[in-house]
Amino acid sequence: METFSYRSLITLTMYLSATGGGLGLLLLLGRFLLPLFRGSSVQTLQTNSGMQVDLPASDSSGPRWLQRGSWVLLLMMTVSLLVNSLAMGARYVEVQHWPAQTMYEVIPLGVASGFFAGILLYFVLGLGQIQGIARAFTEVFMTLKLIAYAAIFLYVLNLDPTGRPLPPALQSYWFPVHITAYMIGYFTMFIGTLAVWLLFCFRFWRGLLQRGDYPVPTKELLAIFGFSLITVPFGQYGWLMGPGVLALTGVLAGLSLMLPNKLSWFDGWETGADTFTWKIFLVGFPFLTAGLIMGALWAQEAWAIYWGWDSKEVSALISWVFYAVYLHLRYVAGWKGRKGMWILLVGGFSVYITFQLFGYLPASQSSLHRYTDMENVPTEGLMGAGPGG
Repeated sequence: METFSYRSLITLTMYLSATGGGLGLLLLLGRFLLPLFRGSSVQTLQTNSGMQVDLPASDSSGPRWLQRGSWVLLLMMTVSLLVNSLAMGARYVEVQHWPAQTMYEVIPLGVASGFFAGILLYFVLGLGQIQGIARAFTEVFMTLKLIAYAAIFLYVLNLDPTGRPLPPALQSYWFPVHITAYMIGYFTMFIGTLAVWLLFCFRFWRGLLQRGDYPVPTKELLAIFGFSLITVPFGQYGWLMGPGVLALTGVLAGLSLMLPNKLSWFDGWETGADTFTWKIFLVGFPFLTAGLIMGALWAQEAWAIYWGWDSKEVSALISWVFYAVYLHLRYVAGWKGRKGMWILLVGGFSVYITFQLFGYLPASQSSLHRYTDMENVPTEGLMGAGPGG
């Protein structure tokens, strides 16, 4: 294996992400266990995302390695992005075109977009400002992203690595910008979905463990638990991001009960969750919209029609509509807080279907967008290979 080949570099990125995820789990244990041996008084800190976070004042200091924990995770994410970017450059040299032809190329491009969006959001959301036990939410958020990216790369390494020539319709200047815009939009929305899911998971456990002091409607608890099971049919990654995240937050919630202020650190995060997830949406939605518009312009140039009702086009439009509905209801109907976040959660699920599951659906077999399978001649709509989405 060549040291600077595409495959070796994405393998290295996988190991870096997995190492960062492992460090994150250790930091989380330290974050929750060390305060058990210390007293507590409460101070309030406001972040860029509008959260009023209550935390034990004695937890605002501590071992230097623990206080710098999330910076270590940010560093691991940055190094992973750099190596991932080198991998994309190596693949460009190997195949002599923008590396977004097959899932073996597209998924690492998406993960690179996810690394970039995660680093950007760290500063946009002011996650580095939080100190003490409340910083655990920042660290579990970043840890899960790193673990998820490592698992994604493990999946990619089992895909067909064969490089393929670009069909004529993909030999366009629209190809790299359209695909890249969609990848940034999709993976930013995945990050937003994870943020919403984490908040709901902690709310689930607090509703169970502190039901007397913090009542949560039974139907909401059942809805959260039910959503964790929806992901199970999607295999090991569905188990990881559904029941796996619910179980991890349950462990952290249980450890929090041993703290003097129990789960009070979660109050500020829940209060500011609407602003938190809204800012993630503001980063991702413009890219999602740009990808949709550029796809239409590309179709007009390639096929002389802006919209052909190809099944992949419809699937991508449905995903976009979920977020457009969220935007509309937020401003027109005042849907803020948990009602709006449920739409974001379902929207993320829709994006996953469009991006990853579409190729397994019967309608995809004749889609113009199934250009990665050179043995399948598309029959849906206009003949020929179509622009990706």
